Amino acid sequence: MARRRAFGLTAVFALAYVIAVSVGREALVIGTSGVSLATPAAGIAALWFVVRAAAQRWWIDALVLTCSTALVLEMTGSNHAQALVLVVATLAQVGVFCWLVRRWCPRVWAGGGRVMLRKVDELWLFLAATGASSLVSVLPAAGATILDGGTWSWSVALLWFMRNTVSILVIVPLGLVVGSWIEERRRSRVRVRWQDRHVTAAGTGEYLAAIVLAPVMYAVWFVVLQDLPLAFPLIILTIWAGARLRTRFVVLHDTAMGVTAIAFTIFGMGPFATIGDRITQVVVAQAYVAMVAVIGLALALARDERNRLVADLNTARRDAESQAVLLLTIVDTMSEGVSVVDAEGETLLRNPAARRLLGAGRDPADRVGSSGFYGLRQLDGTVLDEGLLPSRLALAGDLVRETDLLVQHSGEDLARVLRFSSTVLPSQRGAVTVMRDVTLEREELERAAYVQASLLPAHAPVVPGYDVASGFVPARTVGGDFYDWRVTTDGLVVTLADVMGKGMGAAILAAACRTAIRGVAGTGDVAASLATAERALHEDLAQAGAFVTAMHLAIDLSTGVLSYADAGHGLTLVRTADGGVRRLTSTGLPLGISLDEPRQVAVDHLEPGALLVTFSDGVLDAMGGSIEDLGRLDAVLRGAATAQDAVDGILAVAALGGELPDDLTVVAVRRAP
Repeated sequence: MARRRAFGLTAVFALAYVIAVSVGREALVIGTSGVSLATPAAGIAALWFVVRAAAQRWWIDALVLTCSTALVLEMTGSNHAQALVLVVATLAQVGVFCWLVRRWCPRVWAGGGRVMLRKVDELWLFLAATGASSLVSVLPAAGATILDGGTWSWSVALLWFMRNTVSILVIVPLGLVVGSWIEERRRSRVRVRWQDRHVTAAGTGEYLAAIVLAPVMYAVWFVVLQDLPLAFPLIILTIWAGARLRTRFVVLHDTAMGVTAIAFTIFGMGPFATIGDRITQVVVAQAYVAMVAVIGLALALARDERNRLVADLNTARRDAESQAVLLLTIVDTMSEGVSVVDAEGETLLRNPAARRLLGAGRDPADRVGSSGFYGLRQLDGTVLDEGLLPSRLALAGDLVRETDLLVQHSGEDLARVLRFSSTVLPSQRGAVTVMRDVTLEREELERAAYVQASLLPAHAPVVPGYDVASGFVPARTVGGDFYDWRVTTDGLVVTLADVMGKGMGAAILAAACRTAIRGVAGTGDVAASLATAERALHEDLAQAGAFVTAMHLAIDLSTGVLSYADAGHGLTLVRTADGGVRRLTSTGLPLGISLDEPRQVAVDHLEPGALLVTFSDGVLDAMGGSIEDLGRLDAVLRGAATAQDAVDGILAVAALGGELPDDLTVVAVRRAP
C-alpha cells in the first residue's frame, strides 16, 4: 500500500508538471527568446521533491522528472541539444533547492511536505534557497535559448530568474499549507497541532472582507484604474491580511492575488501593462508577486511567533505561580525555620517556624533585626556582635554551616540553642538562612559525651622507665574513637581504635569495641586478642554496616620489645633515640571486614629515649588526608621531651586545619633515656 501511494504521488506530480511546462511552452512564450512569461513548473518540481524528501527511491522521481521535461520539450519543438540543456537546468535548479532546504530548513525538509514554515528565520532561508537555485538555472537556460536560435539578453535572464523564483516562492508554501492541513486532519483524533489551537484577533467579518474586498480592489485597480501606473498601494491588503488573518489563509490570499496580478498583466491590463517593454512588464509583475508573498508570509509568521511566545510566557508564568505556591506551602509546613533577605537586609520571606524559633516577627523596619531584637547570643552567653549574624556573614561571602547560637528573650527563663546554616543566593543579591532547635539534641549529646569520657582512662598509668600520655578531641561532641591501656605482668598493653563514622552511632559501637577488646587485652598475644574481639563484634558490625581500624600493641617494659597487631590502621610512628622517624605498617584488614583472614603479629623495639605515638585518622584528615602529610609531624616528635609534649604538638598541628572533619585521638609512650 505504501508503495502504491508513493507511485501515486509521483504520477500526480509528473502530470501536474507536464501540464505546467506545456502551458508555458505553448501559450506564454515571448518572441524569439523562448522564455515563457509565467509557469508554475519550477514550483511544482521543487514541491515534488520536498514532498518526496524521505523517499528511499528518490532516483525514480528524478528519472521521471527528466523524462517528462525532455518529452514536453521535444513535443513543443525544441531540438535535442536544447532539450538536453534545459533538462540539465531543471535538474540543477531542483537539486540545489533541495540541498539548500535540507541544510537551512531541516524541519521543513524532514516534514516531507507536511510541515509548514513556522518562523521568520525559516522564511528568509527558504527565500535564499529559492533565489540561489533559480540563479543556478540561468546559465544553462541561456545556452538552451541560443541553441534554439533565439536571442538572449540580461532582461530575459532577469525574467527567467524572477519567473522561477516567484514560481517556487508561491507554489511550495501553498503545497506545504495543503500538505500540513491534510496531515492534521489525518491525525486529528490523536492530537491537535499549534495551528489548530492558534486564534488570531480577526473575526469572521474580516475573513469575509478579505475574500470579497481583495478581488474587488484588484479588479478595480487593474481594469477600471489600469492607466494609473501604481499597483503597490494594493500591498496594504497583504499587510492587513498578514497582520490579522491566519497564516494558511494568508498564503492562499497571497497566491490568489499574485496569480491575479500576473494574469491581468499577461492579458495587457493593469498598471504593469502600461510599461512599454513586454519583458519588463512581466518582470515588474513578478517582483510585485514576490513582494506580496514575502510580506504577507513574513508578517503572518512573525505574528505567530509572537503569539506563541506570549502563550509560552503565560504558561511559564502559570507554572511559576504554581511552583511558588507549592514551594511556599512546603516552606510553611517545615519544622525548620527558613528566612530569606535581600542584599540590603530587607526580609523577603520568613516561614512560621522561623518566627516561632526566633520568638519574634519582623522588626518594625521590615529588615533583619539586631541580635538583641532576636535575643541571639554566643554559646557562652555573651552578646552576639551584629556582624556575626548568620545572614550578614553569608552576604559578606563567609560560609555559615551549622553554627550554634543561644536565643533568649527578655522574660524567658530558659535559653534555647538554634543551629544556623546560611548561604548567599545564586543571584548574589540575598541570602537564605535555615535554622532548627538543637537544644534537646545538644543536651543528649552532652550526656553521651560525659558517658563516653567516663569510659576513657581517667589517668595515665604509672610505668617505671616510661612516660604515657593521651589526648581526645571529638568532632561532634561524641565520636567513634577510643583508646585504652593496661599494665600487665608482662608489660604495657595499649589499644587505639577508630569506628567508621561519627556521632551517636559510632560512639555506641566504640563502647562495644572497647568492652570486647578490654576483655581479652591481658592475654599476652595481641593478634589472638584482636581476633577474639573481632569474632565477638562481627555480628554487630555487620548489622551496622561498619568496620573498625585498630592498633593493639604490647610493650615488654624491661626490654622495650614491641609486639603489635594493626587492623588496617597504619597510623603509628616511632621516633628513635637518634631522632629518626619511622611508621609501623598495618598487619591486616580492619575489624568487621573478614573473619577468615588470620591476624598477624609484628615485632619492633623501643630503645631507651625512643617515642611511640599512635593516632586516629582524624589527625591525618585535618592535615590534608595524605600519608605524605605525616612528614609534618617529624619535627613535633623530634622536639618532644615528654609524651605529653608529643600529644599536644600533634593536636596543635591538626588544629591548624580549621574545623575538625573527624575525631582526634592521640596516645604517646616514651621510654626514658
